[in-house]
Amino acid sequence: MWMKATEGADGTVFYIDRDSIKKEGSLLRVWELQDLKEKGPLDEKSRRVLVEYDSKAERRRVLSFSFHAEQMGAGVTLKADQTPGKWTMIAPNTTASVAFQVATALKTPLKKASALPPPPPPPSTPTQSEVDQNVAEDTVVNSSNDKIEENKN
Repeated sequence: MWMKATEGADGTVFYIDRDSIKKEGSLLRVWELQDLKEKGPLDEKSRRVLVEYDSKAERRRVLSFSFHAEQMGAGVTLKADQTPGKWTMIAPNTTASVAFQVATALKTPLKKASALPPPPPPPSTPTQSEVDQNVAEDTVVNSSNDKIEENKN
């Protein structure tokens, strides 16, 4: 199942297939999907990429990829390669670092649910504290995207 991980400064949306995440020691493999805002150099509208992350060395490499004519990996495959690429360092505050953090968080086992109290019933209208919390969360997300945008420029 595809889950949005982040959005690049150029409008490319990065998704992670949460069901594909595999962890072996310090290595984590995950399928990622890039939905392009503008067509790429091969007239692709999306790219599917199998990425391997090494959490100890903070590096990543592409194991295989395919470029597609339509959004979300659909349509004609315009190019594909299954030759593993070279390891590269994961630069902080980049879409690669965000995708790695999201994949790692999704693969981390949850704590025992019994230790958590039951959730309160949902309120009929948002309270002022909920409105304040949503504003704070939006600010954090926008600040993260600004950092990604600054590093892309």
